[in-house]
Amino acid sequence: MRKLGMERLSDVEEMTLSEFHYKTHAQEYKEIDDMYRLHLAAFLNRNASATENKGTDKNPKEEYIFKKFEDFFDYEKAIKQVEGQYQEPEKATDRRQLSPAELAMKRNK
Repeated sequence: MRKLGMERLSDVEEMTLSEFHYKTHAQEYKEIDDMYRLHLAAFLNRNASATENKGTDKNPKEEYIFKKFEDFFDYEKAIKQVEGQYQEPEKATDRRQLSPAELAMKRNK
């Protein structure tokens, strides 16, 4: 199976027209995702450097809203949240098996 790349002109010449259109379409989506990440980083940078006035009119004092990184992004909480999605469901307390709907309901609690 050959790799569908567009790095060289010969790669493009060997593609069918459908392959070329799909590849071009996928590249446009990738560029939108890249722009999204750049804009998200700029937005987060602005929020991370946000300050608030803690002083008075005569003696203004600006302080960062987020004192430490963990106030801005709780890495441990995010990891625990992801790990919680992949844990085995608890064993049923009675002998009968739980239905898929019951398992989903229990997992969503």
